[in-house]
Amino acid sequence: MFIDTHCHLDFDIFDKTRQNILQNCNKLGVNYFINPATQRNNWDKLIQINREFSKTVICFGLHPIFIDKHIHTDLKDLELYSQKHPTKLIGEIGLDKRFKNFNKQLEFFSAQINIAKNLDKQVIIHAFNANYDIAQKYIDLGFKLGIGTIISQPQAKLKQALAKIKPENIVLETDSPDMLLYNSTDNINTPENIPKIFELLSNIYQLNPDILKQQIYNTSLEFI
Repeated sequence: MFIDTHCHLDFDIFDKTRQNILQNCNKLGVNYFINPATQRNNWDKLIQINREFSKTVICFGLHPIFIDKHIHTDLKDLELYSQKHPTKLIGEIGLDKRFKNFNKQLEFFSAQINIAKNLDKQVIIHAFNANYDIAQKYIDLGFKLGIGTIISQPQAKLKQALAKIKPENIVLETDSPDMLLYNSTDNINTPENIPKIFELLSNIYQLNPDILKQQIYNTSLEFI
């Protein structure tokens, strides 16, 4: 069994295919999906998706890419929504220097961290490819690392880092609909690619695939 610990099934691009994708995922053994929010205006849609597809685990947050759209009342709403709806998580939050208004990003990131602390929630943090030292710093802080399609890239630095990281610190994600597999001919990424990501990961670790799969699944269950 697999869990996609980071996907955006609420995005409009999935509206016509969401049900079929989730049905196919069930056949592939992908049976839970963690769907973090990106901006305030999609939170109610997330709630509706959770009602229709109970294996979709939702959480609320304000993504740095959409920083221009976030307003300060969103932070109060984040606290209220996260209290009202059962979820262990707040996200997706983070920082991204590719986008402007970095001071505002810092303000909203800090505020969301404080909300998570006050509500005893874990956070899903927006992050990119990194080296082993950065990955280990996150692990030392208690984070798990979401590994996705980037490991399909031939020169991915992540592969070198993963070889040094204990598998109990790893979870699987697609970040769909973005982050296509290398050389993919698909138009979008979907949670259906989780088994392919696992296969690539298994090749790196050279462990018994069944044991590795169970380890990753057990780790991922902590967030359900």
